[in-house]
Amino acid sequence: MMVDFLPFIIFLMILAVFLRAESALTVIYMVVGTFLLGFWWNKRALRHVEVTRSYFERAYLGETVPVVLKIKNKSILPILWLEIHEGLPVDLRSGKGFKQVFSLGIREEKQIGYDLMPRKRGYYPLGPLLISSGDPLGLMQPTQKEFPSSPLTVYPQIVNLTAFGLPSRSPFGTIKHKNPVFEDPSRILGKREFQIGDSLRRIDWKSSAATGQLQVKLYEASISLELAILLDLHRDSYTLKTFYASTELAVTAAASVAAWGKTHRQSVGLITNGTDPHNNDQVPPPLKPRTGAGHFIHILEILARVQPGESRPLESLLQDSLANLSWGATLVLISGSLHEDMLIQLFNARKRGINPAIIFTGQTPEYRSLKNLAGYYKIQLHKAALPTDLKMMGVSRT
Repeated sequence: MMVDFLPFIIFLMILAVFLRAESALTVIYMVVGTFLLGFWWNKRALRHVEVTRSYFERAYLGETVPVVLKIKNKSILPILWLEIHEGLPVDLRSGKGFKQVFSLGIREEKQIGYDLMPRKRGYYPLGPLLISSGDPLGLMQPTQKEFPSSPLTVYPQIVNLTAFGLPSRSPFGTIKHKNPVFEDPSRILGKREFQIGDSLRRIDWKSSAATGQLQVKLYEASISLELAILLDLHRDSYTLKTFYASTELAVTAAASVAAWGKTHRQSVGLITNGTDPHNNDQVPPPLKPRTGAGHFIHILEILARVQPGESRPLESLLQDSLANLSWGATLVLISGSLHEDMLIQLFNARKRGINPAIIFTGQTPEYRSLKNLAGYYKIQLHKAALPTDLKMMGVSRT
């Protein structure tokens, strides 16, 4: 900006020397000095400015996320005006970003806050944060400084699957079962007198000694689930017309089934052919079924970031997934694709001791006939077009 006035200053200097006007020289000195001061001020205005961003790095849909920006001037030089601009994704806040202008005194710190309202799951960058300032008179081009962005993970929607239930062939666990074959020796329901045919291992010797009669333990019937969620996000598995809605519903279904498993204290794993933008768009490695809140959060974080891709078709992924499951495990396949070969593959797995179930989030004109075929193979099949369909989804026990 100073370059724009340079011809005028040179003209004034030549005129002052030619006319020998000391007052004109004084004005020139003041103008040049002002420009030099502005140039010096402009270079140092942002050199000692520090910015920190404080917020919770994980959130749920619809949750308000407060963000606090702390801007501190560590210099002995005041900042007469400072403009900050925080770049924000449109799915986190209405508008293109957050902007404010204010001043900072010597060693002064200022806190500015704004709220985010996540409307879509994902892995979002907050920022970068751009700050601008300049000389007091505005003679120089403002100086800018950029601070890096930081991530925010928004978890997918979780639907309470009140009517959902999955059977298992494993004899022990934490879900009550009506079949007395699946008795859990870790759950004592009560005691009764010994009868002919009772196993000696069921005798409670302490109670027998106290009552004077043989007493046997009664166990609570229960089952155990090793639950593997297979989330299909291959682009070819979904029609273009409902691509976004169907894939997002598939992710919601996966998160809801995982939450159901955690609530029932079951081991839950996740397998998907979607891509993770946080990991160079690679397919996330399979998560083996495990229990615990930390493992559940890990599943949610993957489901928050994962996006549809074209890396591996469902047929290949399903075949490898079934081969790695142990006897008695339950596989919940969530996909927008459904065909007869898939049902035959799951039926063969069922004969080997794997219990399959399907949540179908796509569209196909052959759905009714495929549903009848799934019923013939005794494969649980449910179709969902909306999140409310997941809530109403009831799976009968076999």
